[in-house]
Amino acid sequence: MESKGKRFIASVEEQSREKIEQIAEDLKQKGCKITDVLSFSGIITGESSGQEKSLEELKVKGIKYIEEDGEVRALD
Repeated sequence: MESKGKRFIASVEEQSREKIEQIAEDLKQKGCKITDVLSFSGIITGESSGQEKSLEELKVKGIKYIEEDGEVRALD
């Protein structure tokens, strides 16, 4: 059975923002699909491969924190 990946938001350390594209590439090397790279705010969004036990395993050099992306729904 294939594991389902988790959508995530990763925040890049301020001093590493100029390397955000490389950090996104490092996440791809770990099997992640990258959805968006927001250079100005230092945020990378994507989906994990589902092979990891926790999102912390995806934390590469330059990432301050990585957390699951929860869906936010607008009020009807």
